[in-house]
Order: sequence, then C-alpha cells, then structure tokens
Amino acid sequence: MARLRVDSVIVRIPKWVVVVYTALAILLIPWTIYMGWTLPTHHLSVNWDISWTGLDIALIIAFLLTGLAAYTKSLWIVITSTTVGCLLLVDAWFDVMTEHQSPEFARALLTGAAVEIPLALLSYYVAAHALQRVQKHTKLKR
Repeated sequence: MARLRVDSVIVRIPKWVVVVYTALAILLIPWTIYMGWTLPTHHLSVNWDISWTGLDIALIIAFLLTGLAAYTKSLWIVITSTTVGCLLLVDAWFDVMTEHQSPEFARALLTGAAVEIPLALLSYYVAAHALQRVQKHTKLKR
C-alpha cells in the first residue's frame, strides 16, 4: 500500500489507486481524440465538439492528478478524486440528457450506468477512505 503523510501521520492508500487512475487517464486520451474528430461541430449549439472534448480533457487531467496524488502520497487525493467523481457525474448527465435518438440514448444510458457512475462512486470512496484514515490516525495521536 502507498502511504500518505499528513503532519507525521501516515495514511495508507491502496496501490491500485495509482494504477487505476493513471490507466483511466491514458485510456481516455484516444477516446477524447476520437470524439474531437468525429463529433459534429454543431449539435443544437455552436462548438459542440469543443465542449465535449474540453470535458474529456478535464477528466484526463483529474485522473492523472489523482494517480499522481496517490503515487506521491499527497492529501490532494481527496480533492482530485472528488473532482473526478463530479466530472464523471456531469459527463453522464449531459450524455443522457443531450441524446434524443434511440441508439445514442441507449448507449449514453448504458455508459453512464455501467462506467461513469460506478467510477464516480469509486472516486468518492477513495476520497472518503483517505479522509477516514487521516481522522483515525489523528485521533490516536492526540
């Protein structure tokens, strides 16, 4: 397990957090490139392609920062993993709410339910786990 240092308090963060979040960031890069090239530039709004590509880039950055925070054992993991969770829920919401054709709507619903929402919950768990460990060790030290 990786260890997180907070004022001489050691908090354990599972090593899989580094691997999972870094891998998700890397896997999201080709998807973002694909979406940037294939999304229509106008979809009931101007700059539709740039909007979605920008959200995916924000997700890549948040995933990478979460992996980095876990690797460096930084308490920033609480903020970065919470940010990942929020961005994933926003992505799922807008994917579902902006689709109106049956095949795309079904795909958006499935992706949201099977990928984005579970990953958001995992991200909130990572943040809660880190905070819980800090609180537990802080109470013992007092």
